Parts: sequence; C-alpha cells; structure tokens
Amino acid sequence: MRIVGLRAVPLSAAPGDPPLEWVGGRIETWDAALVEITTADGVTGVGEAAQGIMAAAALPGLVAALRPYAEGLEFGHPREVGDALRDRTAFWARGGIAAGAVAAVEVAAFDAMGKALGVPAYELLGGLRRDRVEVYASGGLGVDEDQVVAWARAMEADGFGTVKFRAMTGPDRTIGLVDKVLAALRPETRFVLDAVQGCAGRPWPHQDVLRVGRHLERYGPRWYEEPCRAEDVAGYTSVRSALDVPVSGVESYSTRQEFERLVEADGADVLQPDVGMVGGPVEFQRIARLAREAGLACVPHIWSSGVNLMASLHAVFATEGVELAELCTLPNPLREALCVEPPRRDGSFLLPPSGPGLGVALTPEIEQKFPFRPGGGHVIR
Repeated sequence: MRIVGLRAVPLSAAPGDPPLEWVGGRIETWDAALVEITTADGVTGVGEAAQGIMAAAALPGLVAALRPYAEGLEFGHPREVGDALRDRTAFWARGGIAAGAVAAVEVAAFDAMGKALGVPAYELLGGLRRDRVEVYASGGLGVDEDQVVAWARAMEADGFGTVKFRAMTGPDRTIGLVDKVLAALRPETRFVLDAVQGCAGRPWPHQDVLRVGRHLERYGPRWYEEPCRAEDVAGYTSVRSALDVPVSGVESYSTRQEFERLVEADGADVLQPDVGMVGGPVEFQRIARLAREAGLACVPHIWSSGVNLMASLHAVFATEGVELAELCTLPNPLREALCVEPPRRDGSFLLPPSGPGLGVALTPEIEQKFPFRPGGGHVIR
C-alpha cells in the first residue's frame, strides 16, 4: 500500500447532562484526535492519538508536520509504518502527543489493510490469541463518595467482576472512599484504586501515598494505580518496595523506552501502555513482551473514542500474555458513534470483533454531528 492522503479530524461530543465532574476537574467535552489516511487504491483507514482527550487542538499542526513523511510512504505490511515514521521524525516526535499522532497513522494503516483484505486487524497483528478477554469497569468519577458508590454498585449489578474508581482530593477522603465503596460491594467483587498520578494536579507527599497504600493492604486490590507522577520513577520503586499491594503505571508514557526504565527500576507490577499514546499496536506488543519477560502483567489503558477502543481490543486479542483490559463505562457518544458494531460483552468478558479492519467508520455525518469545540476536553484543575 502507499499513503497518498493524511488528514486530521478532531471531534467533540457533549459529555451529558449534568457534565461529568470529579475531584480532579471536569470533562468539558469528550474530544477525539482522529487521523484518516487514504491509500493509492482509494482505501481509507482511521486511527486516534489518545492524548487528544486533553489536547486534540494540537493534532492538526502535528499532522501537517507528519504529512511530508507519511504521504508517499509505501509499506508491504502495516507493522512497518510506525517504525518508518519514528526513524524519520526522531528529532521532534519522540514522545507526547506527537507519538500519539504516529500511533494514529500506524493504526489507520492496519485499518486500511484489514479493510482491503477483508480481515479483522488482529489477523495482521498475529492472529487471535484468545477467544475472549476479561475487562474491568473503569469510571468511578464523582465529586462526593455517594456518586462513586452508586456507580460501583451499578457496575457490579451489570456483571463486572472488577471496578476501578478514582481517588479523592486528599488521602483521608480517599481512605474513607475506599471503605465506603467496599462496604457497598459483594466480597467477591475486586477493585482498583486509581490515584491519578497521586493525585492529579495536586500530588500527595510521599508519606501520604504510602498511607493510602497501607490502607489498601487490608483489602487486597488488584493494584494501586499510578501513585506517583509519571516521571517519578524513583517514587514508583519506593512505593512498590514498601507496600504489599501491586503497583501499576504509567498510562501516559508515550515511548517504549519509558516503560523499559520503569521495569529496570523495579517500579511496577503492572504495565499500562495505551495503544494510541505509545506509538501504536506494534510498540504495544513490544511492551507486552517486555512485561512478560520480566514476569509482570500488561493491562492496557483505554480511555478514548471508539477508534482507540477498537484498536486496543484488536491489539489485546492478538498479543500473548494480555489477559485483562480496561473498559470505560462512562457515557461517551464518540465511542458508540464511531464503532460499526459495539464490542460484544458477556459479563466481565469481551468477545473479539469480527468485521474487517478495526470495525470503525468515520462518516461525513459523524463529522457534521460532532464538530470540534476548542477549549474543551478533560481539564484537570
């Protein structure tokens, strides 16, 4: 295939009424930073830069900068696309949303070739490794404890075996929240506490991170998520060595090398790469292999529109050792609108997609219905 066209497509959708709020801020809009490629054969493919939930306004300029490298690029297999772009843009696209833009082009190449061949994208990623994958319910937003409890109970009633909820502003409120949520759930329901880089825009002192973690030891969470800032590798190492609970990170890493440093420092039990942030499904599979060889779990972060959701699921179904994935259960119109068919769920498990490519469609009607609204997105206060 040869790429002859590259287009940025940022979109926005209202989060609902009332808007989604939590202690870290507010979801002003659900934003998506999509990239569409067109091949010389007239086939289109769609990918997503997952950082666009907070920074979709940056995408058009990045796509314009990528255009000289992507347009005219020939590839025999989509696996070649991400590495080719990284090699040519190493001076300016080694991380952040620039890495997400590269990921979007690679994902779009998998989508386009899957459509052209009439096969699901996971067939191009190595084929099915499993016939279903466990997912956990991810949401747990709220400005008070009762909102989080109500969400967690609803997810349990809907068949999820694991729920993930977010920390409150301070360690004391977070400890109280953990007690209140777990008192409302069945003993067999598992949980994850997301400390949101411990915690969001106002990081806790190290001693408070440990205090919350020691409280979690009483309950045995599946893991304690992102207790430290993303760049604080030493902090992750210290927390992991001090606590008898698994520690996870770091969803916002955008390069494989960042995960390598975290593993080398013994900083995590669970690695959480995002396909749309870390460079695409090929880099995701390399990180999953890194985790497997180190005896760690790999559980992808998935918190975007239907495009990154489907790209992530195809990668999960085709990757050895990835047995669990995130499923955002908050209402997001861009998740449902962009999926040709919604993922099929059986309790705590998702079944593999069956359509060609990713199983997504970007139509003129969708672009007209969800025009980009600058100044929105996920805003952390």
